[in-house]
Amino acid sequence: GKRVIRRVRTHVITWVCTQYRRRQLKTKDFTIISNNCWGGFIYQKYGLAYNTPTIGLYILGDDFVKFCENLDSYLSEDLRFIPWASARFYPEIKDSAPYPVAKLNDIEIYFMHYPSEDEAREKWERRKKRITPEKMIFKLSQRECCTKADVERFMSLPLPHKLCFSYDEVPGTVLIPELRGFVGDEQPLTDQYFDDLTYLNGL
Repeated sequence: GKRVIRRVRTHVITWVCTQYRRRQLKTKDFTIISNNCWGGFIYQKYGLAYNTPTIGLYILGDDFVKFCENLDSYLSEDLRFIPWASARFYPEIKDSAPYPVAKLNDIEIYFMHYPSEDEAREKWERRKKRITPEKMIFKLSQRECCTKADVERFMSLPLPHKLCFSYDEVPGTVLIPELRGFVGDEQPLTDQYFDDLTYLNGL
């Protein structure tokens, strides 16, 4: 019926738009190490494979900075899943439906878009192998218990391509005041302040 026709039309329009954006992109094999789902949305926006394990998950601000500081070391560790109630962030997430939480050495990873530990582990390991070391973008958003000190520490890291959206004024970041207390998918918000196509084509 009409509902099916509308759905097909929407799908076709989305596909056409994605193909158009993809043709504008000069570099397609980059890796985004992101503290939340923003990286995944960028890959989806351009119709690209997930060349990173940080998809469908989030990492707390200070843990993410540590992750970026010693990426190779952390990626060499095995995920160790822990009980939901043992998570450091449990007081903030206890009213949500449980999802897998793992420790990677001393940091925690919240696999909020995965139905099981097995799937989280399988996709993490598979996508780790797709990382492109020479085209890595490290991206932090000032959310999920991320403080101004975390942002400053992140911005001081000697990384060739680092990107930070923050609500605190820190030199080098993309200032987005609306991020303070923001809930949900941030990509439509960041699009108002940041041209990802120009950035990616500058890699």
